[in-house]
Amino acid sequence: MSFTVDLIIPTLPENDKAAWKYIEEMRERYYEDKGEKSPILIKLHDELIVRYPCLCSYKEDDEEIENCPWADGPMLGNFASEMGMIAVVWSRADELFPFILEKALALGITVADGQSEKIYRPGDELKINEKKPWWKFW
Repeated sequence: MSFTVDLIIPTLPENDKAAWKYIEEMRERYYEDKGEKSPILIKLHDELIVRYPCLCSYKEDDEEIENCPWADGPMLGNFASEMGMIAVVWSRADELFPFILEKALALGITVADGQSEKIYRPGDELKINEKKPWWKFW
């Protein structure tokens, strides 16, 4: 099982319901996208693999491959002209998601987390895993 996020280049509608509908339409185009990969997504890829090398960078007999947080590779194969998708090993999601989010938002890339149904837009105040104290009911 893996934790996946969508990386969106175009500006999404402000209304989240409309944004998710748009993302679904983008996903349909994504799988057929034969255009050049977005340069900004390639830049994000390059920044991510500095800290966490791509799964495809390991040799088959390298024992360190078990520590790779990416669920598939090559990661560049998951990027297209308008959007990309990243899959992280579920057990490493809490560690990697804030890093992915920070890097993507800094580049102006919107991140859509289907697991929590949250959309993180560049310029938004980040509230990752924000939990209210047990004593607050509102």
